Amino acid sequence: MGLDRAAAQAAFGEFLSDRSLNPSQIRFVEMVINQLTARGVMDASALYEPPFSNIHAEGPDALFDGREKVIEGIFEKLKAVNSELIASDG
Repeated sequence: MGLDRAAAQAAFGEFLSDRSLNPSQIRFVEMVINQLTARGVMDASALYEPPFSNIHAEGPDALFDGREKVIEGIFEKLKAVNSELIASDG
């Protein structure tokens, strides 16, 4: 079961509202939200596979080159959301 869309948007909202991100980076964050909404728990390794790799073949590290704090934040949020989902299932 997927994560509630409002909860996913709230978790990743700081990235969506970051006006310094380019359209591809925003799309990447939107895709994370869509995947969490559709599937729930998502392993961070999925960010290096399609459909995410369709945005940048070299993965999120290359997509967010020079924006290490942003990609680190995305990974941290994903880990936190996954932990919450796993805890609520158990």
